[in-house]
Amino acid sequence: MLKKINLGLVALVLGFGLIATQSAFTTTRATTFWAYQPNPENNLRDYTKYMHISTPSAQCTAENEPLPCVIEVPETVVTQSDLQVFFAGKTDSQILELSAQRTPEQ
Repeated sequence: MLKKINLGLVALVLGFGLIATQSAFTTTRATTFWAYQPNPENNLRDYTKYMHISTPSAQCTAENEPLPCVIEVPETVVTQSDLQVFFAGKTDSQILELSAQRTPEQ
């Protein structure tokens, strides 16, 4: 009887060990950043008004309306064409939600 309990306990410990090792190797979702270049039209979905950057900048300009400063998107969005596809179907509000840093509302 004791051998059956020990065998079950060993199986349980091995199971937890397997779970721990597998979760240690899961990849985190990587992202990349695009800086918005304010313009007279302020069309947030105009992918040509964004510049790909490696890290978000802390220096964002204040504008008269709330605008994204830097948006955070999946790392697969590396060209303006990728950004255009990523923006397809998104609203201005959804793009503002992607903003890592927003210009202050005035």
